[in-house]
Amino acid sequence: MKILVAEYASALGLGGTVELEGRAMLAALVGSFARSGHDVFYPSSGPILGEGRPVLIRGEGEFEALLEGEADAGLLIAPDGMQPRLLEILERNTVNLGCSPAAAALAADKLLCTRALERAGVPVAEIVERPDPVEKGCMRYVVKPRTGCGSEGVRITSYARAGPGEIVTRYHEGLHLSASFIAGREGFLPLTINRQIIDFSGEGPRYQGSQVPYRTPRAWEIWAEAKKASEALGLRGYAGIDFVLGEEPRAVDVNARPTSSIMGIVRVMKEEIGELILQASFGGMPKEVHVEGEYVFRKEDLRI
Repeated sequence: MKILVAEYASALGLGGTVELEGRAMLAALVGSFARSGHDVFYPSSGPILGEGRPVLIRGEGEFEALLEGEADAGLLIAPDGMQPRLLEILERNTVNLGCSPAAAALAADKLLCTRALERAGVPVAEIVERPDPVEKGCMRYVVKPRTGCGSEGVRITSYARAGPGEIVTRYHEGLHLSASFIAGREGFLPLTINRQIIDFSGEGPRYQGSQVPYRTPRAWEIWAEAKKASEALGLRGYAGIDFVLGEEPRAVDVNARPTSSIMGIVRVMKEEIGELILQASFGGMPKEVHVEGEYVFRKEDLRI
């Protein structure tokens, strides 16, 4: 099968850790599809991976043109705010191996996404419309962009004041984890629960890397809420949900696309992630996966 894997940051040469992280995810996916015997190609600003076929591009226009090219199936990784429009282009021309444009748009809007999860009964970090009464004492809140990737622009504060394009949620103490899974036509397939390495030394949390997997006796709680969230949002293909695990697992962010945890998953999972993504769309997805060992990575160590 001829498969396009289009990762935006590396294809456009955006620089910094965002490009390194994007290229590492791209390498993991391209390598997996290639090992499964598929003809894989990907857009690149210059760097060439060890597997797959690069298509050198210059600028966003050529990136979009590649989405309109000939492929049997395609997988897109792009900034959350851009994902829906680019997915529409991809879907007009081939089989989209990821989420639908509508599901991607809902997941990208943290306000609408949080409310949708609340309606479905998924525990969340509650939206704060106005400051708490002074009688409650000093409260802590999380202020973050309504749309945005990861921990960018997120700050922890005692002031429940949102600027333009921001939302405020209640702050909850707990262990920062993520759940990586595949949602397909035949059901929900858990992959790994991962511990997020977070730097809290500044004004807000900064994602630094992950431990894949993180083994916890409370995994069943996390998977129950992840499955419920996936169904409520209509997720498809590979996706990830960030949780804060305290008295209960609270969903704090949804990624309707491959996440950085995939760099660890391909190193500890016996099954090929590429084949599982294809099976989510075409059928034949297994009931479970087999994970051995552990992999820890930090953004500062990425060199692809």
